[in-house]
Amino acid sequence: MLRRRFLAAAAAATVLVGAAGCGDGAGDDGDGEQTVTFWHSMAGANGEAVNHLVEEFNKAHAGKIKVEATFQGKYNDSLTKLKASVQSRQTPNLVQVFEIGTQLMVDTKATVAFADLAGLAGIDTATIEPGVAKYYTVDGKLHALPFNASAPMLFYNKTAFKEAGLDPEKPPTTMGELAEAARKLKVSDGGKTTRYGAVASIDGWLVEQMLAAGGVQYCNQDNGRSGRSTAVNWDTPELRGIVNTWAGLVKDGTLLNVGRNNTDASAAFQAGRAAILPFTSANLRDIMKGSKFEVGVANYIRPDNTTASGVFNGGAAIWTMAGHPKAQQAAAAEFLKYLASADTQGYWASQTGYIPVVTAAADSKAFQDTVATYPDFAKPGAELREAAATPASSGCLMGVMPQARDKMNDIVESVILGKSSADQAITAAQAAMASAIATYNKSVGQ
Repeated sequence: MLRRRFLAAAAAATVLVGAAGCGDGAGDDGDGEQTVTFWHSMAGANGEAVNHLVEEFNKAHAGKIKVEATFQGKYNDSLTKLKASVQSRQTPNLVQVFEIGTQLMVDTKATVAFADLAGLAGIDTATIEPGVAKYYTVDGKLHALPFNASAPMLFYNKTAFKEAGLDPEKPPTTMGELAEAARKLKVSDGGKTTRYGAVASIDGWLVEQMLAAGGVQYCNQDNGRSGRSTAVNWDTPELRGIVNTWAGLVKDGTLLNVGRNNTDASAAFQAGRAAILPFTSANLRDIMKGSKFEVGVANYIRPDNTTASGVFNGGAAIWTMAGHPKAQQAAAAEFLKYLASADTQGYWASQTGYIPVVTAAADSKAFQDTVATYPDFAKPGAELREAAATPASSGCLMGVMPQARDKMNDIVESVILGKSSADQAITAAQAAMASAIATYNKSVGQ
């Protein structure tokens, strides 16, 4: 399964590289209204916010620029459609791609770096939050505009902490501290668990972030930042500790296992069925509004016996596809400039819970009004800004990161279900990833 997934990604990169020269950007510029196609993966309330932004932009640029925003499904679905669009030579002008697709997009050589567009459009890249920009910066160049940025946070039930005799102002900072607190927070009645100490979905992103928080690099070559990554760095005491502790908490009934369903994990916490939730800040507003108890929001946890380093952003960025007429590229750059404005980012953050990706957005009225109601809204951005400038806290760059995340899910799941030990699962997964990485790198000429 891993090999099939990898080959699909590698094939996409190969096809895109081969088609990078399709269209030299000359085309028929024209003097009329320019249409900019924008593919995104925002559904529900987030999708409504995207549509609002597009509508406002189109009103302000009526007769000159028209942005056509189209929902393309989840991130993986959108990548599949992007591959097909390249084969048919009908790529969108702009496409939203999740953060772990960064190396893959760079390898396509079919995009225009945001840093290059920014200069032409008069966008100051220095205004982008450094804690977010560093992820999408490859070889010293910012390749895409960060759009929906999030950070891992630790949500906890302050009311339950007080009931259990725990200090609600001192949440866990390590995996071991989480385990200790969770066991005290668990409540049973007649042999039935009425409140679990914690709940977590099986999500490789949570593991990636925990390792980063402890300064542990996920892949070699300085997390792919000083050279192309050739191997994952999983055979470590830190990862074994995370997986073994997680499995132990599930086994003794302290941690509620909801499988790979993130929605179920958040719902269980909001319903009071579990007292601690490691989760994305993207759902901060929903969690605060949906919980009937006092919610605490803290920086993410790290592995035991590590020094705090910092986390990196989740979410996605907007990439500009090459090969379109110059007038369209200019129009697309104008839309990116709008998305990167303080007011736009303030609105986007206030409506969705994502972190504003430009520094000035923190002072916008929309964001300030939200922080006045939900003070914890400011914490995710602060967590990213406070992260150390290290390879570990920059995230791993690797063409097969989507496959690596799936494989990490397999590791955690197999140990939780008792199908293998942590050592066995990690050793097998690392070997599988070595082969996948080598094949991918070869496919893109590395």
